[in-house]
Amino acid sequence: MNRFGRYPAGTIAALAALLGGFLFSGDAPAGTPSPQPMALERAARILHDSVATLEGSRAGLEVGIEVRVEGQGVLFRRAAEEAKPAASAIKTFIALDLLRERGDRLNQAPEGLAAFLRPGIHEAFAGFTDLELDAARRELAGMTWWELARVMMGRTREGNGVYNAACNLIMIKLGGPTAIGERVRRLDPAFAGVDLNRYMMSWHADGDNMATPRALAALYRMTSAGRVPGLDPDRVARLRELLVREGDGAPGSRFEKAGTLYPQPMVRVRAGYVERGDRDLVYAVMGRMRPGERRLDPPDAFVFLLAAVDTLTSICRDLS
Repeated sequence: MNRFGRYPAGTIAALAALLGGFLFSGDAPAGTPSPQPMALERAARILHDSVATLEGSRAGLEVGIEVRVEGQGVLFRRAAEEAKPAASAIKTFIALDLLRERGDRLNQAPEGLAAFLRPGIHEAFAGFTDLELDAARRELAGMTWWELARVMMGRTREGNGVYNAACNLIMIKLGGPTAIGERVRRLDPAFAGVDLNRYMMSWHADGDNMATPRALAALYRMTSAGRVPGLDPDRVARLRELLVREGDGAPGSRFEKAGTLYPQPMVRVRAGYVERGDRDLVYAVMGRMRPGERRLDPPDAFVFLLAAVDTLTSICRDLS
């Protein structure tokens, strides 16, 4: 049986509408200097209709979105001021704090990291298995601040445990999640929707670090413009190095940090920007499955969530 065979009819219709709506890409010919007005209008309509259909499917999906084209304004906004679990997308704010607090010593190795990577030593690693801690001690040994940041941001090939252990070590050395969150919120009013309250892999169906789509979009707007509070131009360039996913910084390059949580909370986040000169396209797409309303088995709900958020993100990015 097709994996989607157990989906309620409304859920299948929602996915079909979303994926069908994505096929608008011919409105934005390759090589144009910026998205054209007709493409923008149609993309906004597709996003509006797709989100309405998805949230009306009774699958339990909740979406928050902010999409902008610099110099032209907001393309689409939905629940952009409502905080949602951010998963690893919150790491861009942690990277910002690291660059601000330790940007003058990125090539130095912080001391005493291995001591934290033992069972029962620090709350940051309560959710890690002994094997994950062993791998983290082995693979992160002797790393500099910059090397740890690259692992934290998914720029290397380490596994999930090491990827998140690097982030937790950085947070410990920066004073913990609460201290980082407080500093981030003081940097700019646009970051008021950021709530760093726990270490990676320490969620137990009781929440997660939170952010609003507007706060994520604000950070990427600042990064794309080269003006991030607390960072000089060299450190902004470093932040971009941590975020680049496609290209070399020329027009068409994509900068992004995604995040995913499963099974509870069940979350998918995509946030970043596409370089378009003075018409950068900035997006933050956050999705969460509400457990109380979900009509799907957890694996099917997760597939639905990934398909919905990733396709909504593709609709936004296709304008580039």
